[in-house]
Amino acid sequence: MTVKLSRLAQRDLDDIRRYTVRTWGRDQWLKYFRGLAGAFEGIAADPDKGRDRSLFATGLRSVNYGRHVIFFARIPAAGDEPVILRIVHQRRNMLALAHFDDIGR
Repeated sequence: MTVKLSRLAQRDLDDIRRYTVRTWGRDQWLKYFRGLAGAFEGIAADPDKGRDRSLFATGLRSVNYGRHVIFFARIPAAGDEPVILRIVHQRRNMLALAHFDDIGR
């Protein structure tokens, strides 16, 4: 099983990369990205893992990696495979994300 990233998640990943490279350098970004990729692989291996976030949207789940929360769900249009919907900093107001920002579904 593979994991796909929504456009919003890809944008989140690009933002994380830019910030990390600017703040801590390319080597730190590569290290952090390897960890994120490992988290994505874990989601692909077991799409039912993680914290239930159905309060935000039906079927939504999340896992934490480092300082980020990875939101994902099985999406019928993607063959019921998991799709990473957003990758947000843990300090982000999660309720605002669900109500005022498109969570990506």
